[in-house]
Amino acid sequence: MDTVKTILRANTTFTPYKFYSGFLEDVANHYFQSGEQVVLKLFEKGDEEIHDSSYRIDPISIPLLLSLIEQLSKFHRRPLDLLLFNNRATRNVLEFLFRCDFFYIAGDNQNPNFPKGRNILKFDKSYLGAFSGKETRPEHKVRAYSLDEDELKLVLQNLSSGEKQRDFLISHFTYKVREHFQELLFDNDYTAEQYNTYIDILSELITNSVIHSKSIAFALMFVDRFKTKFSITDNGVGFSESMKLKPKTAFYEPDSLKTLLFKNITVNNISDNILSGLYTIYDTLFYSSLKDRHGLFDLMLTVVLESKGYFRIHSENTQIIVSSRMADELYDLQFYREKIFSCHIAFQLKQITKEIYERELTKESKAIKQSFLDFCKKSVSKYSEDIVYSSLRFFPVRFRGVHIEVEIPNAIENDHISD
Repeated sequence: MDTVKTILRANTTFTPYKFYSGFLEDVANHYFQSGEQVVLKLFEKGDEEIHDSSYRIDPISIPLLLSLIEQLSKFHRRPLDLLLFNNRATRNVLEFLFRCDFFYIAGDNQNPNFPKGRNILKFDKSYLGAFSGKETRPEHKVRAYSLDEDELKLVLQNLSSGEKQRDFLISHFTYKVREHFQELLFDNDYTAEQYNTYIDILSELITNSVIHSKSIAFALMFVDRFKTKFSITDNGVGFSESMKLKPKTAFYEPDSLKTLLFKNITVNNISDNILSGLYTIYDTLFYSSLKDRHGLFDLMLTVVLESKGYFRIHSENTQIIVSSRMADELYDLQFYREKIFSCHIAFQLKQITKEIYERELTKESKAIKQSFLDFCKKSVSKYSEDIVYSSLRFFPVRFRGVHIEVEIPNAIENDHISD
C-alpha cells in the first residue's frame, strides 16, 4: 500500500472542512489498512503539471495539521517525513508556511531567534528558499504553547497549590496573547470593541489546553480584507475524559444535561455513541457557563452576539457551528450567564454569604440548563446533510483533542444582518 499521503490538492483550497472530511479520513484509512508510518507529501502534483496547478491553504487549518502531525509523531516516537517541492506552482504556499513559522515549529530548530522546533516533521530544508519575497504580516504566525517553554514546569513545581499554578499560567499566557494577537484584534472593529474579553478568553483557553490536556496548543490568528479568523487546537484528553473529572457541586450535577438531552432530543441516523460526543460538547459549554472565569462558553457568546461571527468547535467525531441564526437562544443564555458571573463576583468581594451564593447559583444553573435544552433543540433542528448551512457536522474519523475555529467580519459597517 502507498504510504505517501497528500496534504494539498491541486486547484483546491485546503480548509478546516477539507482537513476533517478528506485528509484526516485518508490518513486514518491508511493506518486502518496497513499501520505503517505515513509519509506526507505537501503538494499533490509535485514537479509535474506545474503550469496547470495552483495550491491554496486557509491559514486557520495550519494548527489542525500540526496537531495531527504531533499526535502521529508521538505514536511513532519519531518525526514524520514530509516531501517538499519548490516550483512556480508551489512557491506561494511554501513561502507563506515558511514565513508563518510552520517549518520552524514542526522541524528541529534550536535557534533561539525563532520558535522552538517540536521535531515532529523531517524535511529537506534546501527547498525553503528562492522565494518571491512576498510581504507577510509579522503577526500572521502559528504559535505553539506548552509547559516546555519559558521554564514553566520549573516555576510550577515551586508553587504550592493548583490554584496558584493556574493563576500564574493565566498571567503568563495573558502576556503572551497580548504580544501575539493585540495588533490583529485592534484591526477588526468588532474584536477591538471586545479586546479585553478576547484576551481573557484566549489566555484561559490556552491555559486549559496545556494544564488539562497535557499537550501543545497550536494557535493562529489571521486577518484579511473581509474577516478575522482564529484557530486553536490541541490533541489532549478531550472533553469526554475532562468532564469525567468534574466534581458534583451545589450547582452542577455531572452528566445531568446529557441525560436531559438524551431524553428530549434525537438525531436521525446518528448512533448513540456519536450523540454522546455531541452532548458532551453541550455539557462542556454548560459547565463553562457556570464558572467564575471567562472561557469557552463566553467565547461563543462574544463571537456570535457581540462580533456577528461564526463559532465552530470540534471534538471526537462531531463539530457544532453556531451563528446568528441561533441569536434568540443565545441571548437567553447570555442573560443567565451575566447573573451567574455577577453572583461569583459578589461572593468574591464578600458582598454575599456562602449560603446566598450557593442558593442563587443553584437557582440560576437550573434556569440556564433549561435554556441550554432550548439551544440544543434549535441546533439539532438546523442539522442538515448540506454542510454549508448545517449547524452540526458528523465525521467518520474521531480526531483526538479539542479544536476551535472562529470567523468574524472585519467592519461593523459591513454587517448586513437584518433586525
